[in-house]
Amino acid sequence: MEEICKQAKRENMSEKKYKRVTHFFQRSKELGLNRTLQRIWTRSVGWLSLSFESLWWGFMARKVISDSSLLAHTTGNWRTVDDFLGYLGSHAPSSFIFPHESDKETVRILGNCYPQYLSDVIASADAVSKNQVKLLGHIFEYPMGIDWQSDPVTKWHWPSLYRKRMKKYIGAERPVDLILFWELNRHQHFISLGIAYWITGKECYVDAFIEQIKGWIEANPLQHSINWYYPLEVSIRLIAWTTAFQFFRTSHKFQQEVGKDFIKSLWQQADFLRHHLQPIRTENDIPNNHMVAELTGLIVVGTAFPEFIEATEWRETGLRLLIEQAEVQTYADGVHKEQASGYHRFVTELLLLVVVNNKSILKKEPIFKETLEGMLDHILFSLSPDGTNPMWGDTDFGRTLGLGLEKDFWDFRHLLSTGAVLFARPDWKFAAGHFDAESFWLLGMDGLQKWDELTTELPQKTSRAFPQAGQYIIRDSWNVDTDVAFFRCGEFGLGGEGHCAHAHSDLLSFTLWINGQPLLVDSGTYIYHGAMRDYFRLTSAHNTVMVDGLNQAIPQPNFNWREISDAKNIAWSEKSVTGAVNYTNVEFTRKLSHPKSGVWVLDDSFSGKGEHRAEWFFNFAPGFDFELEKAEQILKVMKDGIPFVNLYLPKGEISAKLDEAWYSRQYAVKESTHKLNVQWQGELKEQGEKFNWKFEFISKRKGM
Repeated sequence: MEEICKQAKRENMSEKKYKRVTHFFQRSKELGLNRTLQRIWTRSVGWLSLSFESLWWGFMARKVISDSSLLAHTTGNWRTVDDFLGYLGSHAPSSFIFPHESDKETVRILGNCYPQYLSDVIASADAVSKNQVKLLGHIFEYPMGIDWQSDPVTKWHWPSLYRKRMKKYIGAERPVDLILFWELNRHQHFISLGIAYWITGKECYVDAFIEQIKGWIEANPLQHSINWYYPLEVSIRLIAWTTAFQFFRTSHKFQQEVGKDFIKSLWQQADFLRHHLQPIRTENDIPNNHMVAELTGLIVVGTAFPEFIEATEWRETGLRLLIEQAEVQTYADGVHKEQASGYHRFVTELLLLVVVNNKSILKKEPIFKETLEGMLDHILFSLSPDGTNPMWGDTDFGRTLGLGLEKDFWDFRHLLSTGAVLFARPDWKFAAGHFDAESFWLLGMDGLQKWDELTTELPQKTSRAFPQAGQYIIRDSWNVDTDVAFFRCGEFGLGGEGHCAHAHSDLLSFTLWINGQPLLVDSGTYIYHGAMRDYFRLTSAHNTVMVDGLNQAIPQPNFNWREISDAKNIAWSEKSVTGAVNYTNVEFTRKLSHPKSGVWVLDDSFSGKGEHRAEWFFNFAPGFDFELEKAEQILKVMKDGIPFVNLYLPKGEISAKLDEAWYSRQYAVKESTHKLNVQWQGELKEQGEKFNWKFEFISKRKGM
């Protein structure tokens, strides 16, 4: 059997070599002799350059940074790194990330106001101290210690090569999804360890931190391994390290056993980050949430460690570019241009963290204040009746600090409670409901006091248009049993043709809540790599229309799209919205209106010439039962055996069926649900074809 496997492997390698040779000669024929020689020369020079670069950084990785070299990058006259660590340990706690001076007072507030949070963070730290790490809701155990180079799911081991040589392992054909691996190496569980140590004083949390930090530094020498590939990941890790350091820096055991290695690695990662920001890497990169995260990490380290000579430059460069990027990446109405609500949350968290540590920025930079306030307003009006925000586009479920890991990711209200205090917004206080534990960590006792002093007011509006982004929200009230719809009608996504990053093929899609219950949903993301990747981002996973079997854009590997469409808004009022999108030879127009509570009307029309096929998709929230009465063209939707909503289908020559579908609210977790698939095919009339749909809530009418 072993010999058969070896033979198969040899044959496979031979086949690949044959294909490469054949491809080379074919391309040479297409390019001609001069262009072929030019390409060979360019690639040869690139190969030599990378080889020399690899040798240099291989040498630097083996050459551990000396104490004197580190001290040369500091502003003081410390004789030893131990003296430097002792100085950092003597700082007031509030000089780092969190403005908390007294552990006793913090514990008292946590115990009185956030007992569940306190219990959760201790339980999380206890698990981490036993090498049990929870990553995006999935628990992974490492009885022999954490392997920082292995994929948590498949155990596939990444090679420890110079970072640029890792590029070939990042492509679409890599054997694993990277998201859970990145999550492990972001080290946000170190923050839980630090909080638990600060609260309890137990050395077991210090021991776990020391063991894991040592293991990571040894396994990830300077600019080697996949953990140095993306500066974004370096930045999020630096934020976690800086936060954890606030709690562990006074521990004698930490200082003696790993303090030197920790502070040296922290400086190396910050120095690396400064020289590998997104615009520096390539002219073809579209600055996105990566850039915002990288700049935030640079600002955080520069603010927390002013003793480094480079700290001022890190902070000032980060702030200057972040102010620029906050405006460039965000529409004037406050929506992040990636058209993905999970990344809107992520960027808002990053900006708030910068404000908390640089409060003067709101007064000095009006455009930054306007941008952040607009982003928080979008979160306010996007609230669903259950307090969560709707899913649009991709998400990797990334958090800036990971303080609320036990909460539903789609609950963004901690951002509103932080923003309510910073911007003195009574309507955000109403929406947030309470001063979140995450807000308490960020703003401290002063923030809690300002929260208590702030009045509470209902938002003045219920419905809201975000016209630059093309997002429209129609809502009855701010009651928990309200109706609310979220309508997507704008640009496809950030970057335009060939890119568009985290957008999905969801133009003129909408999600719908009736009587405080989710009815139509966005299917979610599920994963970033693998066979199911495209299922969740194509048109059929959204409540919109395909024409002639074509998606609104063609997916490309990773996060790219081509032949994208854009939608345009035609009309808007607080009770209706109309948008249009062009397909090949057909314009599709959709009007969603809300004449009264419990009733929603959808008017779809197609104009153009020739014969075409239209296909509708309605993705339902899990937990419903259905009866499709084809003769009467009614879909009866029931919940727990009780009639809930009737969907009246268009009259005419259509075919309708219920299909099994997938829905995902958590990374790498999907659940079964149902999708209504309706089709029409025919010749478009001169005046176009019109289709009318009506959703009607029926439980109250029947006394239920």
